[in-house]
Amino acid sequence: MRARILMMSACLVLMGYSCPTPPSINTGLTFHPFSCLDYLERGTGCNSSCGVYKLYDSNGNSFPAYCDFQSEPGTAWTLVMSWSQSHRTLAPFRNTPFKVNSPVNENAQNWKLYRLSLARMKSLQSHSTHWRATCSYPTHGVDFRDYVRGNFKDFDIVNYIGDGQCKKVEFVSIRNHKGMHQTARFWQTNGAWGLHIDSSHAGCQFNPSSGSVSSEDSFGFYGSPNPKFRCSKDDQSTTQWWFGGHL
Repeated sequence: MRARILMMSACLVLMGYSCPTPPSINTGLTFHPFSCLDYLERGTGCNSSCGVYKLYDSNGNSFPAYCDFQSEPGTAWTLVMSWSQSHRTLAPFRNTPFKVNSPVNENAQNWKLYRLSLARMKSLQSHSTHWRATCSYPTHGVDFRDYVRGNFKDFDIVNYIGDGQCKKVEFVSIRNHKGMHQTARFWQTNGAWGLHIDSSHAGCQFNPSSGSVSSEDSFGFYGSPNPKFRCSKDDQSTTQWWFGGHL
């Protein structure tokens, strides 16, 4: 199983990729991208660097958002939240579920204090198939260490409210424990916990409890951080949540 996971991880990085052919452009039509994937489908993202692009919400209002076109070939990701460990006790990053409106610097993307409004999250979700969390993306990019990805069909992280329920993910890595197409234990409750995995708990298919600290929190909440987990290594470490989709 371990060999299979490592092989699949390598494939994620090394698989071939070619940009889609841009469609014929009718200058009489206005391009209104609702997610970063719209740029990739148009052929724009392939030759563009990751950065801030203009998107539109469901009401037709434009807003700036950070797009990652490059870390996972054939996939575009839109940043919805990012914060540093030094700000882990602030309510929008500590104990506020995705479904609660709690924007922070939503028009001024940065890695230490950033969260989109619920309206923008909902708009992005309606144009996304997948979600993921990364650790210290500005420093490490995506190397699939301390990382989790799933799809909204199996697990709707925006509307989920639960206490340690087993939820299916496509891939998860915590402190070199890896799982593919397994369930992991997630917490997210109103006024108590932002979305996270308590990686000291067993009980689901994915079990990263070996090497954990007591009540260790991964990808959010961080009441009990572990410095061996990249997102909580030190106060400069950051956590990101993204919505995205494949071509």
